[in-house]
Amino acid sequence: MARHAGWAAVLVAFALPRAAAAEPARLTFVVEVPASTPAGEAIWVSGDAPELGEWSGSGLRLEPVAGRRHRGSVTVAAGTPLAFKVTRGTWATVEKDAGGGEIANRTHVAEADDTVRIVVAAWRDQTESPAPRAHTFAGDVRSHPAFPSRFVRARDVLVYLPPGYGADTTARYPVLYFHDGNNVFDAATSFIGVEWGVDETAERLIRDGRVRPFIAVAVANTPDRIAEYTPAADSARGGGRAADYARFLIEELKPFVDARYRTAPGPGSTGAVGSSLGGIVSLYLGLAHPDVFGLVGCVSPAAWWAGRDIVRRAAAGRVPAGRIWVDIGTREGRGGAGPGSAVADARALRDALVARGHREGADLHYEEVEGAAHDERAWAARVDRILAFLLGAPTTSTGAR
Repeated sequence: MARHAGWAAVLVAFALPRAAAAEPARLTFVVEVPASTPAGEAIWVSGDAPELGEWSGSGLRLEPVAGRRHRGSVTVAAGTPLAFKVTRGTWATVEKDAGGGEIANRTHVAEADDTVRIVVAAWRDQTESPAPRAHTFAGDVRSHPAFPSRFVRARDVLVYLPPGYGADTTARYPVLYFHDGNNVFDAATSFIGVEWGVDETAERLIRDGRVRPFIAVAVANTPDRIAEYTPAADSARGGGRAADYARFLIEELKPFVDARYRTAPGPGSTGAVGSSLGGIVSLYLGLAHPDVFGLVGCVSPAAWWAGRDIVRRAAAGRVPAGRIWVDIGTREGRGGAGPGSAVADARALRDALVARGHREGADLHYEEVEGAAHDERAWAARVDRILAFLLGAPTTSTGAR
């Protein structure tokens, strides 16, 4: 009984008081597209908020209404600043000016219910023929395109193999699964041409003896990214299909990787790493499936999602073995709010993990990265520390409390 009462106290402690929520604002986008737009193609608004896809290239899908006009709506907290552009589903088809030139991000502050009217002058793929970005792979990277699934959309999968993999045919290696795999190894497929550089960093750290040789699996995202990376639905933004994504990883992709490559398949050698919503799903995998994922890289987590659902999950249940990395940049915002507003949510997540029994400096690393924003450049700058904590010797936390 005492044990149950103690956990009840923890759960009550993390039913955190919240400031009065801002009034919801319904923002409607009405977009007129050029006559050259291919018939039947979907039109999207992609931007910096989760409801706009977090610059994924898709985000909010608009519905055709009349002529060349398309319409769609999102609900955000009043006062939320948004930055966005119109696409046909990818950055290769983003809107351009009439001469084919780049346009600045469109912006709007949703103070109340409102309508944003946009006229698209031209599309990138119809006005320019850019030279393809050069691939930036380092080391031995294998490709498994359009990997199929019964639970989620097919997606591309890339597998990095460490130095010496082919020479020692008896060695087995830990495996880290990275979400948003488009951004992990290759500038040619990454957002705005900026990759995490996991392959280059791994080559250097392994050769320097700072981490164990390991296999990295980059799992590409899809237009269902928000749904797949969130264990609970947000009242204003939807989501909540992380259980399906977990089944894809655990029942389909991991067995394939374990059969095709020489892995050390146990939870102490298997991790999930991701940023933003990818950080949320990484921690969810470690919490919900500790028998599979014993290593977690929860990078710049969107811990505010669904009323801090991931904080409540972190506070509940038993302490699994393994290691968890949590960090946040001091310039990161929450759900469209201003710079620095995400730090309090990350601290709440850390505190929930500590109350659960994790120990900072041992199996938990928490860090607030001074001046860091919410983008691939910031994550690439600290991926060496993340890898060293998960796969190298224990480090001492330097994060602020």
